[in-house]
Amino acid sequence: MAKGTIIFRADGGANLGMGHFIRSLALAEMLNQSFNCIFATRNPSEYQLKEISSVCHKYINLSNDDEHYLQFLNILTGNEIVVLDNYFFSTDYQRAIRAKGCKLVCIDDLNEIHFVADMIINHSIGADPSVYSKETYTKVLTGLDFALLRQPYFQDDASFDEKKYGAVIIMGGTDPLDLSSKTLHILNQIKFPKPIAVVGKVNSTFHGNNSINVSHFEHLSSFQILSLMRTSEFGLLPASTVSIEACAARLPFICGYFVENQKKNYDNIKEQELAICIGDWTKIGSLSLCAAIKKITTPDTIRRVTKNQVKMLDRKSNIRLVNAFLEL
Repeated sequence: MAKGTIIFRADGGANLGMGHFIRSLALAEMLNQSFNCIFATRNPSEYQLKEISSVCHKYINLSNDDEHYLQFLNILTGNEIVVLDNYFFSTDYQRAIRAKGCKLVCIDDLNEIHFVADMIINHSIGADPSVYSKETYTKVLTGLDFALLRQPYFQDDASFDEKKYGAVIIMGGTDPLDLSSKTLHILNQIKFPKPIAVVGKVNSTFHGNNSINVSHFEHLSSFQILSLMRTSEFGLLPASTVSIEACAARLPFICGYFVENQKKNYDNIKEQELAICIGDWTKIGSLSLCAAIKKITTPDTIRRVTKNQVKMLDRKSNIRLVNAFLEL
């Protein structure tokens, strides 16, 4: 029997961030053995092209202006499953895709519009399917049972006895608010015997001193990020997809938020005690962060947090999602 085709439509970059791109790519990676996976995007970087080529069977480069909406519709034949992941895709655009004859899946964590898709995926912790405005036929998959994770996170825990890094900071691929540098300035007041790993951009205004040794990484693969998590004492992370990856890696972490669409996930991380939560990253001061570091490094906190992570995330979402797509 011939494989069906799935076209993933998501963008990433300095203005949009990388969250939509990364989680769509994670879903494609789960499904690429059962379907022909095509990724349609705008103005991809070399890093994005490399990641797409490692997962998908084909790539489509769309116009970087508003012509991309019609351009994408004209590509569709009606035999595909379409996966949309961005907040600018309207209800009318969903209808236009379904009018082509396609099955439609939307990845969404805001619930701000009416959905006519065949399926919605919201992997935010504690997401409530009943709050969605949707059609009666629309199926809603929510929570960590459907976590959108790259393949390395589903493998059994490897033996990483050596913790090479005192902490790992991951504020997203673009870090537009320069939170990595701000966090490093605070950590500079603390003596860390091990290096601090930073993933993503670091502003040149941070020069450091002898208090901390910083190891800087960019454009890492999912396996490399997982390895950093498993060889770090704890993480300093936003309540984005990287926080879900941290739960899968069983990484004790300090969690905050810096954009509104992270707030719900943050609240549920705090409620489920999956991390030490400190609020808005843009308003964090030295005293609150130092207190959180003291707490996250105690053995009792580490045991409690990792136990809750194991309870909430069983690392079997890939199986559930493949089955859900085969049933469309």
